[in-house]
Amino acid sequence: MDFSKLGNLAKLGGFFGGIPSFFDNFKEMEEIVLKYPKLKDRINGREDDRDRAIKNLKEIRAELSLPFLKGFEKFLDASLSQLYDGINFNDNDTNLKKLSKENNIVLVPNHQSHADYVAINYVYFKKYKSPLFVAGGNNLNIFPIGPLFRRSGCFFIRRTFANDILYKLTLEAYLHYMLVKGNAIEFFFEGGRSRTGKLLPPRYGLYQMLIEAHQAIPEKVRKPLKFIPVSIVHEYVPEQKSLARELEGGKKKKESAGQVFGLVKLFSYQFGNVHINIGRPVELPVIDMENLKTQTQKIAFECFFEVGKNMRVTPTSLLAMILLDEPTGALKWEEILAKARHIITYCQKFNVPITDSITPENMEKSLERSIDILIGNKKVEAIGNPNGNHVFYSIKPDSRKEILYFKNTVLHHFLIPWMVNMGWVNLFSGHIANVDDLKKFFIAQRKQLQHEFYLPTVKEFLKETLAIVSDAVGREVATLEECMELTHKELYLILAKVSLFSRACNYSIEAYYICGLTLTALSKEYKEGFKMDTFLKRYKEVFESERKLKRIIKYQESYSVPLSKSSLQYFIHTGIVASNAGYYAVSDAVKLSEVLAKVESDLTSQLSINLLN
Repeated sequence: MDFSKLGNLAKLGGFFGGIPSFFDNFKEMEEIVLKYPKLKDRINGREDDRDRAIKNLKEIRAELSLPFLKGFEKFLDASLSQLYDGINFNDNDTNLKKLSKENNIVLVPNHQSHADYVAINYVYFKKYKSPLFVAGGNNLNIFPIGPLFRRSGCFFIRRTFANDILYKLTLEAYLHYMLVKGNAIEFFFEGGRSRTGKLLPPRYGLYQMLIEAHQAIPEKVRKPLKFIPVSIVHEYVPEQKSLARELEGGKKKKESAGQVFGLVKLFSYQFGNVHINIGRPVELPVIDMENLKTQTQKIAFECFFEVGKNMRVTPTSLLAMILLDEPTGALKWEEILAKARHIITYCQKFNVPITDSITPENMEKSLERSIDILIGNKKVEAIGNPNGNHVFYSIKPDSRKEILYFKNTVLHHFLIPWMVNMGWVNLFSGHIANVDDLKKFFIAQRKQLQHEFYLPTVKEFLKETLAIVSDAVGREVATLEECMELTHKELYLILAKVSLFSRACNYSIEAYYICGLTLTALSKEYKEGFKMDTFLKRYKEVFESERKLKRIIKYQESYSVPLSKSSLQYFIHTGIVASNAGYYAVSDAVKLSEVLAKVESDLTSQLSINLLN
């Protein structure tokens, strides 16, 4: 087939970077799609299936119009400045337009907000003068934004289609067409927006379809396929309130035209900056089709780790880290700045990415802007006399879970100093007596947190732990064995270094404590097992009861539906809870009691050993 034959309308519509406009020859698109080997074999002379495939294609396809996209760019130039301070794009010296000439490129960003669609495409088109074709959920294919997105390069995918093989093959054939035409593609690897701010594990479906679609291109004309990890962080998310409501168990509201027109209200809010960071490209290796599933998962997690590594600490996430670690959230500005400087110093020493706005010379001004946004959006309040020296800043109690979202976007960067602090607390309290105890402690903590966060590898974890210890004592400590030989003075130096992070994950650990109490209670009442609804209801009751006692549970954000479910998963994976046909039952009451006692001890021990907080 001669792919170079295009109609005059396509030529008039023009090309940017060799990408066809909306006026491209749709006849050619249908021809390439229907000749995709797997789809061709499926329809194989069945006219009804052929018609259904064409109908599917029309439902999926983007209808890019470059004149429309240029007009949309001008509209966004004017309107985005009313909502955002700016959209900061860092390609880390990876020229994506140049890369796309020699490779098929697929951008794989994390997903925090519906605004991601606009932000990434806007800066990509503005910088490279070339469109990006984005996979969007068909829940967004509603008037008026559906047609606007489709003409901007969005193609729509059903949320579920596992039982519709013809639809799946049509989608895969369309991806094949996009790769043949050299179009830059984008999809959100988490499969949906993160409700908590934490990175969600990758979904493999589109990765595998793209790999198979790429393999179907004849080898002599096939360009290498590269996945481009993209880390996006917002200083404020437009959907913040609805996301927090869903954490409480509220159902997600279906997108509607009414919601879209309600977005006008957003102009009364301030959203700060959006930060987009391009990671190291992940190239598709030689594919062994017999091990396709394993290779797909490996590639997906390579992208996932790269995205996590490049999530930047922003002024808002920095404030969230500091204010939320105080159970009351009330701190003087000078205290906030002192803690911020400590965290930024840690980031610079240990290669945690930060925005340019919070480098030491810019930090104070940027934090002032961020706190003003949070006050203006009625999430934080200033308490005291603004003309005096006794002004405290506090997160409003009903906004703590909203602000937690921003802390969670970067909390994975600070898990190791938090665990080092917890380990040293255990050393002082006598729970760790030798190097084997120390190793077991770190392994156990990592297993617990892997149900919550993106985590470094065990090797990376050990390397950074020893780097933190060496930095604190002022000399190289090369092994965990050497850690056990440190003097009491050196142990205190380490604790002083990491104690600012001592409460970073406490809300999460409190959730595991609540889960343990819940399981203990349910195991006595339901000998044959209990269902998830029963567990969730009792979990909330236990949380509210323990919170009133103010003994162990200090944080309101220790309760959320995702946290309760992930803590239950931890107890399942450790063999404490058995799961069968939708029922759960405690299978090891002794071990449950031991874990519960250990978590309680860790939380209470921290209160007695705290140098900086």
